[in-house]
Amino acid sequence: MLVRRNATLFIVKKLEEPLAESAPLARRLALALCRRDPVTAESCAWTHGFWQYLRLMGLASGPTHHAEFFRTAFDGVTGDTGAPRVLVCGSADYSMLAHVLWAFRARAIEADVTVIDLCEAPLALSRWYAQRMGCRIRTACCDVLAYVAPHPFDAICTHSFLSYFSPDRRVDLLAKWRQLLRPGGAVITVNALRPGAAADRVGLNSAQARALREDVLARAQTMRSAVQLDPLELARDAEIYAGKLGFWRVQSGEEVRALFERSGFRMDRLICGPAAIASASQSAVTGPTSPVSTDYAHIVATRV
Repeated sequence: MLVRRNATLFIVKKLEEPLAESAPLARRLALALCRRDPVTAESCAWTHGFWQYLRLMGLASGPTHHAEFFRTAFDGVTGDTGAPRVLVCGSADYSMLAHVLWAFRARAIEADVTVIDLCEAPLALSRWYAQRMGCRIRTACCDVLAYVAPHPFDAICTHSFLSYFSPDRRVDLLAKWRQLLRPGGAVITVNALRPGAAADRVGLNSAQARALREDVLARAQTMRSAVQLDPLELARDAEIYAGKLGFWRVQSGEEVRALFERSGFRMDRLICGPAAIASASQSAVTGPTSPVSTDYAHIVATRV
């Protein structure tokens, strides 16, 4: 990959995700910046301050588990009027941004990237990463359904985003994505598939919550030099995370195809199967962001 810093090109051989460095930064940013829910007044620091530690300990899925899919999908994205305009829609951290930069810079292209999220903390972390990589990005702290872009995008990308919308609200999300894309623009995304009742929001059961706490405690004890936090403190964070985590199921590839096609998209690629990179964890945790025993829908859909 080519990285431009101070008008000098550097070759980066692999995607850089400095989790040991960024995890404590994310924790500080979450405490300072995480939004409070307007109804419950609860902060989202429980997830944004903990997520990077889960990834550092190998206990969470993310774009890295689907790196080859994203790289090849971005190979098909071009800008109709210049640099490709890419929207990262929802951002737990900088990982999706990292994959965008990696894919386009492998083609010696500097994409015009915008990152949006409901919370300022992951946006600040994305700006930190962009500065580290010698590029500029735009960020917007807002609900995607209320987001207004000055220009249409060539691609929208995200990871595990559909699960945070109820089935009826996914129609609104797809309508918004279509509005934000130029004709011929693409949605590139991955989402876990979980058969079961779709109507109710679900989370981790008691066994999964216990397994997560035990795994975090064990990993933190063996990775003290990397995590640099008291393992018991991280175990308590895991309890809070497990108690608050919630999502809606995306049931099948057929459901995904029908959703996109009735929303004005052509399904160019729909591959259902496990993550390309297997997790080292043998955890019993199978929440929406765990790679364990989970099939995923890998999606490239073009606006028609």
